[in-house]
Amino acid sequence: MLEPFWIIFSSFLATLSGAIVPGPVFALVLSESIKSGRVAGPLIILGHLLIEGVIILMVFMGLQPILQSEEIRVIIGYVGGAMLILVGLKLILDSLKVKAEDTLNIRDIIRRERTPAHRLIFLGFLTSCSNPYFFLWWLATGLPVMANSISIAGTLGFISFLVGHAAADLLWFSFVGYSIHEGKRILNEKALRSILLGSSLFLIFFAVYIIFSVSF
Repeated sequence: MLEPFWIIFSSFLATLSGAIVPGPVFALVLSESIKSGRVAGPLIILGHLLIEGVIILMVFMGLQPILQSEEIRVIIGYVGGAMLILVGLKLILDSLKVKAEDTLNIRDIIRRERTPAHRLIFLGFLTSCSNPYFFLWWLATGLPVMANSISIAGTLGFISFLVGHAAADLLWFSFVGYSIHEGKRILNEKALRSILLGSSLFLIFFAVYIIFSVSF
């Protein structure tokens, strides 16, 4: 009877080990939490979980070799890199709009720039599937942990794996989003612009790195 709890715990830790490493989703949560508040993290991760659902479905349909294909890795690298650059450039434009003289005005500007919920979900989906290292994590860590969970407890093991995995992503990125949202109250114009600009530049540099990594 303890197997499901152990599977949830191990899945949680395995997922958390990947989630806490700064990447495109982390940068997106940082920037969008400034504009859209504490809900940005959970909504972005909802989009992130949707693409993970697609990966799991592909595995059950016997399409895992597609994920391991070198051609697919290159396509994801080029197309995904270009998409991340566009997202980064959009965030740079958003950061340049923060030109208020005091914190109150900054909040007003940010409130007007708030990203709709459906777009946050889409950005989470897009940013995740644009990152080839996201797929590598699933191939190297996620799928083996999932397979082991199923071998231990069957369907219940699979459900337990999903619970632990989703909980880790949601709790971590909700914490990140909440921390940034609360910190926004004491941040001045320069700090807010620096976070927005830094996040966007990270996305662009990461995208360039992805493109170069699949080119050579």
